[in-house]
Amino acid sequence: MKKSLPTVREEDEGLGLETIMDPALAAEHGISYVHLAVFAIDVDRVRVEVEGEPEAESLWPFGFEVFLTEMHLLGLVDPESDTDLAMLEDAVTSVLELSADGPVLGAQLPFAVYDAVTRGALPERLLPLFDVWKKKPDALVADLAPLWERPEVEAADLAEACLAVELEPPLAPPTRDALEAMFATFETDEEADLEPEGGSESEGT
Repeated sequence: MKKSLPTVREEDEGLGLETIMDPALAAEHGISYVHLAVFAIDVDRVRVEVEGEPEAESLWPFGFEVFLTEMHLLGLVDPESDTDLAMLEDAVTSVLELSADGPVLGAQLPFAVYDAVTRGALPERLLPLFDVWKKKPDALVADLAPLWERPEVEAADLAEACLAVELEPPLAPPTRDALEAMFATFETDEEADLEPEGGSESEGT
């Protein structure tokens, strides 16, 4: 059976669905919160767009939207900054409250923060945020572990793949810039392999 996070279902596709963007938090925390929320929303839109494709499971690793969101937030947040951690605390609390009422785009953000804490990339002071979960997503953490063996490579390939997905409306400019930066930080010898196993080989760059 195909695994899935309790985020947005395919039939809920589109920005007409509620998103994690919280205007009050945007006003309080400013651009860092806005860019984080927009990025999470956009990569979740990519997930919704591609998950119904027959080859999705072979092309896109489970939890890729969590991994990319985590990579992005770790680039935005200083783990020693009380201001940045307060922003994360507020963002996670808001998403958990929203997602309790139904699917929302960007709801993978708390999973990204939780994974970062379990890996030691963010401080344990954030762990109490997840006391509301009856069961911790340990299986997800295990599924993401291989991606963290070479995070720059995996992020570059996934960022390139996300940029190739046609969305309407298109990716927000800050998201596109962030994905392009992920792709640019690691130059592979070959283009990202977007073909399923047994498919045609990608041409070298």
